Amino acid sequence: MKSLKLVLIVALAVAAMALISSCERKVTNETIITVLPGDAKYVGSDSCAACHGEIWTDFRNSGHPYKLNKAANAQQPGYYPFGDLEGPPAGYSWDQVSYVIGGFRWKARFIDLNGKIITGDANATTQWNLPTDDAPTSEWVAYHAGEDKNYDCGPCHMTAYNPVGHQDDLPGMIGTWAEDGIQCEECHGPGEFHVQEPRGVNMIIDRSNEQCGKCHIRGDIGKIPVSGGFIRHHEQWNEMFTSKHASLDCIDCHDPHKGLHEDNPNRAAAIRSSCESCHFDEAGAYEDSGLPHSELGMACLECHMPKAAKSARAVGDFKGDVRSHLFGINTDPDVSMFSEDGGNALGYLTLDFVCLQCHSSKDKVWAAGYAASIHPTESAGELTTCFGCHGDQNFDLIAAQQQWANSKHGSGDNINRNRNYSSRYQSCEKCHTNEGFVAEVTGVAADGEHFTAISCFTCHAPHSNGNLDLRVTAAVTLGNGEIFDRGPANLCASCHKSRRDVGTYVYDGVKLSSHFGPHYSNQSDMLTGTGGYEYDGYSYTSSAHTAVTTEGCIDCHMAGSQANVVGGHTWNMHNEERHLENLTGCNVSTCHGITGELEDLNRLADSDFDGDGTIEGVQDEIEGLEHELRDLLAAAGLVEEDDEEPGEYHPAANLVVPAADSAGAVYNWKFVEEDRSDGIHNTNYAVDLLQSSINFLATGSPSGVRPRGKGGLLSVH
Repeated sequence: MKSLKLVLIVALAVAAMALISSCERKVTNETIITVLPGDAKYVGSDSCAACHGEIWTDFRNSGHPYKLNKAANAQQPGYYPFGDLEGPPAGYSWDQVSYVIGGFRWKARFIDLNGKIITGDANATTQWNLPTDDAPTSEWVAYHAGEDKNYDCGPCHMTAYNPVGHQDDLPGMIGTWAEDGIQCEECHGPGEFHVQEPRGVNMIIDRSNEQCGKCHIRGDIGKIPVSGGFIRHHEQWNEMFTSKHASLDCIDCHDPHKGLHEDNPNRAAAIRSSCESCHFDEAGAYEDSGLPHSELGMACLECHMPKAAKSARAVGDFKGDVRSHLFGINTDPDVSMFSEDGGNALGYLTLDFVCLQCHSSKDKVWAAGYAASIHPTESAGELTTCFGCHGDQNFDLIAAQQQWANSKHGSGDNINRNRNYSSRYQSCEKCHTNEGFVAEVTGVAADGEHFTAISCFTCHAPHSNGNLDLRVTAAVTLGNGEIFDRGPANLCASCHKSRRDVGTYVYDGVKLSSHFGPHYSNQSDMLTGTGGYEYDGYSYTSSAHTAVTTEGCIDCHMAGSQANVVGGHTWNMHNEERHLENLTGCNVSTCHGITGELEDLNRLADSDFDGDGTIEGVQDEIEGLEHELRDLLAAAGLVEEDDEEPGEYHPAANLVVPAADSAGAVYNWKFVEEDRSDGIHNTNYAVDLLQSSINFLATGSPSGVRPRGKGGLLSVH
């Protein structure tokens, strides 16, 4: 509720009457975004680099920015990140070229000074095919030789495309646009207001398949067009839609900002989740199959994502240059991958495209004899993954997958932090990656090379014994030695706990760092009412949630589900863009249902905790106390404003604090902040930690009383 109110206030302040008359609401998986057509201007992707430098650099190493390039830039050495352009076509000079289409990977075409694609005469070769791992020599080939070709690719090659007019007044250029290529604002919307007010105006964050599918599609979504014996390029959404992975989103596997070019040094980080994250049994069976494929280092994608599509050139009868997203393999040697007329693919891969790319001297009958041996499994043959066994009509599984995709585990900012990004992330692996968590709870070390995001088999053990047991069921010891034992929530507590023992972490003369505190996500400690810095002589209490939530997190965060965006496997308690709050677990007969159903997570507080003269919602009251404590800490020099994020504060780095009680106030501020519930998990404990810290800083005693600037007095204990 807090963030929702903030977004709405900012939107009103910025947009005023535009919100009433001319705004388009963009629903995403992150927040409500207000897009102002006709008002906000496109400012160019270079404007993003100042704040989002790492993402911007990664994106410049992907192919999206290079869909169309001014000739003056494209001909310069070093313009493309992984190789220079050869050209222009024979018979042309650079003075006769206005733009270059592509040139990053696969191929390049050239546009003349009238905006027409250069095709030459009937014998001309005007398309340059770049060298690749499979075809290391470049080549010039014909492209619609002798034809008159306008450039009409703008809808998928440009930022802010408008079909009206002619870019640069060139008659062959159909439409106009704000920036050449697919740049930041094509996906995230016009950035003018966000650049002016970065913390007040959000950009669009649309994680849906529809966002990618605007361009990665050809024709009818239910068909997969074919040309020359290969699937045509940029049809990934057509393929996904007909595959068993239709319920997944593109970003479940791909990081849209990172490129998969063979020469990209950050290529591995472009894949967020690998096949092994879900297809656990098959991966193990493949390694144990006894066939040489695994020993030769052949990954799942070599067979399940073969290069059955073609963008520039084929390198064999059954090998193109773009990987398929069909995944499923039909091992019948008598079937074809294509319709009878050869116009469309049929939604599965066949053994010629899977096996004969390498075994070119063999045939499909030979390949079929080995197919069942590639990753043999005992219980259900080839059908051991969720949808393989349960079918795509198992709506509970489909819903769980969709819920997970809308969760912070599936799409949050900190998923898949591991040593391959930075050595400092190695300690994060046990809670931010599938492999790291499994290694932590099983004692079997991860291989250190392959890490994927938290997914189904992170929390659930593979069910070869017929169930989906949780990996952690035993009680969890918190950082200070207290025991957390709340059934299935013990799994959550394995990560959602403080990493510190406050009794040894906070002491006289402790040296602060900018990350001083419980280390994020200390929800188990807060719910239990332990782990904060408790001042001598002050009585600390807990609210009813500590006693009544016998299954802890599960009782509330997984109670019910609405629209697959709150509750269930989203674990979300609210969703801003749909104005939904998950109150199902709150309004049961043993909780708030006793006195009448709760209507708002930010329920009215029992008293004026922050002493501003008004009894507000619990979350408002806690936020008031947090701000009061932060201001006192800042005045004492114990916290400082972040240089890169104005308005955000962190503990003063490298400051030696003589008194443990002063450092304890910093710890309590972070303890309540990092719990991220604004007091909902344990209102009494959060209030006690904040008030005792404020009292100490203001009076020298945690039980002291001091006048408040907004009226009212602090509680006395």
